[in-house]
Amino acid sequence: MKHNKRQIISDLKAIVAMMAMMFTVTSCGMMEDDQSNCPKELRVNFKYDMNMKFADAFPNEVKTVTLYAFDKDGKLALQKKESVKDIENRGGYMSVNELKPGHYTLKVWAEGEERYADSYIYGEPNSQDISSLTCRINRSERIVDHDLTSLYHGLLKDADLNLEGFGVKTATVDLMKNTNVVRVVLQNTSGEALNAADFDFFINDDNAFLAYNNEPLTRSTAPAGSGEALPEDDITYVAWSKYDGIINGTRSELISDIDGSVTPTSAVVAEMTVNRLFENKNPQLCIYSKETQEKVLQIPLIDYVLLVKGNYNKAMSNQEYLDRQDEYNFVFFIDDNHNWLAAQIYINSWRVVLNNTDFK
Repeated sequence: MKHNKRQIISDLKAIVAMMAMMFTVTSCGMMEDDQSNCPKELRVNFKYDMNMKFADAFPNEVKTVTLYAFDKDGKLALQKKESVKDIENRGGYMSVNELKPGHYTLKVWAEGEERYADSYIYGEPNSQDISSLTCRINRSERIVDHDLTSLYHGLLKDADLNLEGFGVKTATVDLMKNTNVVRVVLQNTSGEALNAADFDFFINDDNAFLAYNNEPLTRSTAPAGSGEALPEDDITYVAWSKYDGIINGTRSELISDIDGSVTPTSAVVAEMTVNRLFENKNPQLCIYSKETQEKVLQIPLIDYVLLVKGNYNKAMSNQEYLDRQDEYNFVFFIDDNHNWLAAQIYINSWRVVLNNTDFK
């Protein structure tokens, strides 16, 4: 009998809880005119899975986000900057309740862990012109000889934040990483010591200035009033890190002796950080001898990195591959006279055998 009473009480509690839930729902539904106490929220989520792992790395890689919202008339309705830490603590979204429900164009510039303070100069937002939201590398000269903070871009047109009644409406902005690290290993096949100070490494490009839609800008295509303030369109990314050492391992990149042993190999490593790479541009990776100022090698960067796009990525457009990949590793071989042995190189661990060595 006691068991039955307990069961009845338990069932009654469940029924009461269900009725309370139904009352809460109907009180914010069509049966109730006054919805002033009902929850209403507009949210924006951010996602960064435009990478080679096809996995969302937003909370781990991105550190700050600046969001601009333009209404259907093209007017700036909101500008908001938040740390990703605050976004994640809130539940993974930015609250945009400052906006009226409706459709918006959402523009985002975001940055990763700071590598160099004020790496970029962002265009001053024009209240009626989204094209003012440009981004260019902060430089006073053609040369950039330091690392760059990671830069991310996002653009969502006709984002639906139209909320009728109560509830939560969310729009998601997909981000793309613009910055790329190019790492070059220069090896001497004989084992003779190489010194990092004896070589200059740099990449010539013209991608320092980006439009609101992440396309490249030059003086001639810049928004009115901003072109004259720009330095020349071309930019030279100089290695911000150079060091040398001896490799004693047994990796396949090393040159084996006749007996199969591996001779310790001297190498120089250089690192450069560049802005977004474009399939239709022609950046050049160059290595020069500092003493003689003679060119050791020069290659068209885009042509070479696309050589190792791979069979499993062939359905991907070249531009998508360049946008997903954010790190490129090259291994070049030289002789004692610093002549490039162009028969083979390694790119992202792929061995490439070259038949045409006219790039030198």
